[in-house]
Amino acid sequence: MAIHPIDYRYGTPEMRAVWNEENRFRAIVMAEVALARAEAAHGMIPREDAETIAASAPKARLERAKEIEAEINHDMMAIVKAVTEVCGDAGRWIHYGATSNDILDTATALQLRDSLALIEEKLGKLLCVLLTRSAETKTLVCAGRTHGQIGVPTTYGLRFAIWASEVSRHIERLRQMRSRVVVGQLTGAVGTQAALGDNGIEIQATMMEFLGIRSVDVSNQIVSRDRYAEYFMFLANVATTLDKIGLEIRLMQRSEIGELAEAFGK
Repeated sequence: MAIHPIDYRYGTPEMRAVWNEENRFRAIVMAEVALARAEAAHGMIPREDAETIAASAPKARLERAKEIEAEINHDMMAIVKAVTEVCGDAGRWIHYGATSNDILDTATALQLRDSLALIEEKLGKLLCVLLTRSAETKTLVCAGRTHGQIGVPTTYGLRFAIWASEVSRHIERLRQMRSRVVVGQLTGAVGTQAALGDNGIEIQATMMEFLGIRSVDVSNQIVSRDRYAEYFMFLANVATTLDKIGLEIRLMQRSEIGELAEAFGK
């Protein structure tokens, strides 16, 4: 049962789909497939086995992974076993040379990539609306206010322009941070890539190329969490602007002011 408004009212189906459990599982499977393909490309495992893994791994099911996890109490190993089961003899190469967070953090990067794409699209639409409204209302005079008290006149065009300026900076920030946030890794248990032999850096680069994301420059067992922190701070920054816009609309549509009106329904 959903208990948070983001789940049952405000969250979009598209964003919920990015972060739901099934998509998380699929992202992990995609990372495992990319790992096998990259290792085959560099002669670490047989190419035909990698092809079998690529064709068979998507048949793995979350429900089966949960059954295994209930028995062994390890989430990542349960997924490895579930994928191995559907890959036949080629399954012996699943997860070869990797540590858990090589796959888990790389899967997170895929989810971050998709979520940022959705956010960028929606911010772009919002920016277009604000710019249009700014042009339409550039001579629409209204009372300017400071500390809630009426000051000198201003225009709604200026208000919309200020909001548009903020949103444009958020889009700029998003594009700038994408290369820092959307990164995967294949560095092994302590970051030395020892299990990958002499071609560790190349195998990592090939794996991420298959997935369409960037590689970390350096890491230990996990992708450094400052990357995720930047993503969260960006979301908070965007939320601050949306709160600012929403609060202004709420205040200006009060019965005793009535400058604005918010439509309900389609």
